[in-house]
Amino acid sequence: MRTRKTLHDFYAQFPDEDACWAALPRMSWPHGFVCPRCGGRGSHRLRTPRLEQCRACRYQASPTAGTIFHKTRVPLRTWFLAIFFVTRHKKGISALQLQRDTGVGSYQTAWTMLHKLRSALGHRPAFRLTGLVEVDEAYVGGAVSGGKRGRGAPNKALVADPVEQREHSAGSLRLAVVPDASRAELGPFVRGVIDATVLTDGWKGYIDLAPQGAKHRAVVQGHPAGAAEILPWIHKAFSNLKTWPRGTFHGVSPKHLPRYLQEFTYRFDRRARETELFHFVLRRAVRRAPLPYARLTAEVAGYAHLTILKSGWGCSGPAAAYRFSDWTLSG
Repeated sequence: MRTRKTLHDFYAQFPDEDACWAALPRMSWPHGFVCPRCGGRGSHRLRTPRLEQCRACRYQASPTAGTIFHKTRVPLRTWFLAIFFVTRHKKGISALQLQRDTGVGSYQTAWTMLHKLRSALGHRPAFRLTGLVEVDEAYVGGAVSGGKRGRGAPNKALVADPVEQREHSAGSLRLAVVPDASRAELGPFVRGVIDATVLTDGWKGYIDLAPQGAKHRAVVQGHPAGAAEILPWIHKAFSNLKTWPRGTFHGVSPKHLPRYLQEFTYRFDRRARETELFHFVLRRAVRRAPLPYARLTAEVAGYAHLTILKSGWGCSGPAAAYRFSDWTLSG
């Protein structure tokens, strides 16, 4: 699939709804159609409705079944356009802006589309941080007007952030909402995402890293102004993270913050491959199990994100069993 760099390229590649539906089976069955009923290979494409019919048992399967697009009422081309905006805008796109640009019927529809896409952007536990990894934590969010500042402010969530330290730039990072900065919370998270030497400040929450087998270097920062010298890249990452929700979304809900963190992490880790992101995210959307609106809004976010990191990430459900037997895609 060609890389789309401009909106003109997008419309040239997907001029109508049929073009999007023609592209989807190649993403849903990258190694050729496999019947979910009998396991047979080979199919006939039915144009109305848009289904693949198994040649052996005549079972009819939709390329959207078992994906984020499952039973969607939004045109597939609108979904593709949303993915284009998410991947080509350096700071993403808000639901209100997506509603205006695509003409979807309501803000709720645009919000749901974006959060479903974000839910597909979790990192794979097999890809761990390496080398020298800076680790710190910070409160993300802000006080209501006239409220307290700092750690006592309402609407704030504690985010832990390991980031790889490279010679001239930061490498990859991981973000997760944690309940508190205790060693019982920070230690398991850090050990679960790194295969490296960990560099932290002198905070006691990291005291168990070395006894539990991690290579740990703790540097007491002394004056707060010295923190950026000890952990330079992590402070730049936190600075970008804190300004991003205010500038693009004008604030985010703590309940749904983990999915925003997934989007930020995904884009940050692939910042050198931004022209390929459309294809990557489209593949992720096809691999992600359906996420109904009721479940999307009922999720207890926050620490649930950390649970995902510990247990592993991937799609689930019957459709996943026959669509993807391996995890070899690079996006």
